[in-house]
Amino acid sequence: MPTILFGAEPSPTRIGSGEFQCPECMARRAYQRTRVLRRVRVLGASLPAGVYGEYVECQGCLATFRPEVLAYDAGPRTPAAVAEYQRAMRRILALMVAADGRIRDPEIATVRRIFEAITGKVLTAPEVLAEVHDAGQSPTTAARFLARVVGYLNDYGKEQILRAAALVSRCDGELHVHEADVVRRLGGVLKVPARRIERILAGTEVRWSEAAAPSSSESSS
Repeated sequence: MPTILFGAEPSPTRIGSGEFQCPECMARRAYQRTRVLRRVRVLGASLPAGVYGEYVECQGCLATFRPEVLAYDAGPRTPAAVAEYQRAMRRILALMVAADGRIRDPEIATVRRIFEAITGKVLTAPEVLAEVHDAGQSPTTAARFLARVVGYLNDYGKEQILRAAALVSRCDGELHVHEADVVRRLGGVLKVPARRIERILAGTEVRWSEAAAPSSSESSS
């Protein structure tokens, strides 16, 4: 039987640029954001076959970072903001799982995939369960928790949190009215415009299954 697949190759594509607070330079620098597509060659033709990932490259020091570095506008406090953002994301995802009092395996799997996709860090299932248990025992609501960390986040970081919350809520295939209302309340705490919140909710309706792959959400930056 003849072999028609001759291999795969990465295909980097620039998808954005702007300014950010570079953690290496500890100053504002220009950046380029690149998405690395996976392409395969079949009978000499190059065809798309998924995404390897994305990265942000500082045009000053040429260091590269995960796209989450664009979530902050914390100046010299960026390293601390990174840790706070990851902590906030972990707790918000857990609070969304605990919201209805039931913990389902698909929700745990979705939390793990979203967290890795956004932060690049792996959560084990026991770690997620422990976070959900802790969140369920705490009187702090998702909105109150967010209010403590909102000062670290720029618009991109706020939208990432809303998308993640909506994706966890939709992991059963449907975003129920009360779940959408929770996301709207979170958006209000984050001071995200109402029309933008509705676009995020509509976007997760057609893209919720993307949480199954470790790739970053789209930025509007």
